[in-house]
Amino acid sequence: MNPPFPPRSLDRFLVLVACLAGGMVAQPASATKSASTKWRIAVDVAPFSTPAIASESEASFSWENRHSTEAIACTLGYAAVELRDHLERITPAAVDFVPLTEAGEPQTIIVATVSQAASLPTVAAALHSHLPPGRGLGAGAYLIFPVGDTLAIVGQDRTGALYGVYSFLEYQGVRWYGPEPHEIFLPTLDHVKMPAEATVAEPDFATRGFWVREDKGNADFYRWMARNRMNFWSIAEPNRPLLQKLGMHLTFGGHHYWEKYLDPNAPYPFSLAGFNGDDTLPADPYGPPSDEFQGEQDGDGMLTFFEARPEWYGMNEDGEREPFEGMYGMNISSSNPAPLDYLYKQIIKELTEGEWQDVDSLNFWSIDNGVWSQSPECLALGEPTDRLLLMVHGLDQAIDAAIARGEMQRSIKIVFPIYQQTLPPPTRPLPADFDYATIVGTFFPILRCYVHEINDPTCTEYNTEHWESFQGWTQGEDRHYKGEIFVGEYFNVSVNKSLPVIYPRIIQNDITTYYRGGARHMHYMHTDTRLLGVKRINNYLFARRLWDHDQDLSGEIDRYFADLYGPVAGDMRKVYDELEFALSNIRQLRYWHHLPERIIDREFPLFHRTHFQLEKTESAINDGVDLAESVSAFHRLRERLDAILAQEVGPLIRKRLAIDDQTIRYGENTVYFYDAVARALIAEEAGDMELARAEFWCSLPFARALKSEDEIVKTATNHHVHANDGLHATRIEEAYLELGERLIPVTE
Repeated sequence: MNPPFPPRSLDRFLVLVACLAGGMVAQPASATKSASTKWRIAVDVAPFSTPAIASESEASFSWENRHSTEAIACTLGYAAVELRDHLERITPAAVDFVPLTEAGEPQTIIVATVSQAASLPTVAAALHSHLPPGRGLGAGAYLIFPVGDTLAIVGQDRTGALYGVYSFLEYQGVRWYGPEPHEIFLPTLDHVKMPAEATVAEPDFATRGFWVREDKGNADFYRWMARNRMNFWSIAEPNRPLLQKLGMHLTFGGHHYWEKYLDPNAPYPFSLAGFNGDDTLPADPYGPPSDEFQGEQDGDGMLTFFEARPEWYGMNEDGEREPFEGMYGMNISSSNPAPLDYLYKQIIKELTEGEWQDVDSLNFWSIDNGVWSQSPECLALGEPTDRLLLMVHGLDQAIDAAIARGEMQRSIKIVFPIYQQTLPPPTRPLPADFDYATIVGTFFPILRCYVHEINDPTCTEYNTEHWESFQGWTQGEDRHYKGEIFVGEYFNVSVNKSLPVIYPRIIQNDITTYYRGGARHMHYMHTDTRLLGVKRINNYLFARRLWDHDQDLSGEIDRYFADLYGPVAGDMRKVYDELEFALSNIRQLRYWHHLPERIIDREFPLFHRTHFQLEKTESAINDGVDLAESVSAFHRLRERLDAILAQEVGPLIRKRLAIDDQTIRYGENTVYFYDAVARALIAEEAGDMELARAEFWCSLPFARALKSEDEIVKTATNHHVHANDGLHATRIEEAYLELGERLIPVTE
């Protein structure tokens, strides 16, 4: 990959910023624009009359064909409008639109796809001279190159042209650090800067975005994604045409369709032979009841799925059928073709007639952390991973059959989870016709540690298992699965509850590591879409790294602090460094079966892993960040941040700092609270009630502050990441109140 446009000097960014119309940012505030300069943008938006109309046309046509003339015109019209609006805000340019056929005039910027550029001989000749020899470019790729007195921005496809526009604007100094207006940086320039050399760019990761199940996004966030060349979101967003205009790959699925289609307590939809009371239902296509059928059990005169077909559900070690509950519990009997046939038909119906008609990929996940059936028939199919892949293969074949019958018009990707019980790679050869073109595995390291990088050999308590699993799926000629790998990270996993955990070090190292290991798709759960504060750096660096896995990001990080914080950039960088260290132990501090559960269960010692102790410790391996170290880091951070907040800065920087402070306070109050509660419990267990009461009294201000924080805890995309308030988010609120009753009993 060619290097990006040369970085500009950072000196000019170390000044105050001011707000321009439309919520964008310009600097320096004292700069004045020279006389207006005429520029033209040449673009083909037929069948629409103007780029402005094309750019807003996404709801006027069908997006079933993502490469239709209307789809191309809509995205290119939007790209042209974005280019015009930004150039007119940052330079003295006055920009007009002209047809692509008038592209030869001086001071013209061409915005086109590769196929459109073929109609311009001079542009086409220059284009081919810049293409990599012997191969084409992938989806989303773009080229930017001068052609005489004009500049060509040419995308491999419509999305590539949009990305090329944003790359050119970044060359001007524009940055979109976050989705909110105050997080956009626009310089003030005397003229439009024209590159002297060509740039050819294509994404290292084909899929780049966020895992989302619910309608929790917003248009500002979607625009931020496109501007940072992200392309993966969910059909949960009802305004799908907007997402498709922005080049998003739409997905859905997960754990929930088991309950949706095979809920053990839902009415069985067929008339089972030999049962009276369901005669109005269609005849059962799955034959007479099995020997396990025991009739209707609860006296309501209706058969449930489990009552009608107990053999569809998994068997426990005692030989009993065990239905799942919601998305948890026992997986179905995957050795029985009947429930799979029923499930596949319901999924295909949803893909063709229901809410999933717009999906480009379907996440086919088993029961969340579920138990796998122990029946002899299921055990004969192999380990859980072997069984899951057989189910995935069956769904893929069912979709192929539906396409052959004319029921479906498109092929989709099926994405299965490499997760928990299916973390180990398959132990048996896959079917000979297993389709690697349409089946992708997602590596989910949900129980990893973030103190250490994913491949750190000293993290044997956590990351070693995950890294060995990843390598088992991606390395070795004798491995059974040889398809594509998706990575699903957890930078805001549900138990985080949007704490201000930042991951610059992990993002820079691990995405490169995943790429070199063979991953070409990546998302994370469950991004905040507003009030990110300091967490905006996660998404910004995530986007950068997914586009170019080995780019040196040090310059971009310098620019981030200079652009957003001006005269306090250096001090804020130190705040971020302390914060990254203080919460890098998020796995040990917050996750399941760690400190919160051990406090709830009064399980001693509370600190049971080498990684995470109450006081500072050191070890050759598994040396984590201990709770006392987190507390000390937050003390240093607060002293520095309070000094920054006391300085005179402009209103825009002041606004950013206020949101940063709010998110950071949530984090520091959480750490201080856990520390005081843990010390109180340990003292109580040791019989030192005086010390226990003193530590409990110390916890009260932090508990009150957390109880009053009810905004930051509700900014993520999925509801199960949310909490009522910061105290509820700790997951120990009830245990904390019980501790208080024991230590400081209320007397009548």
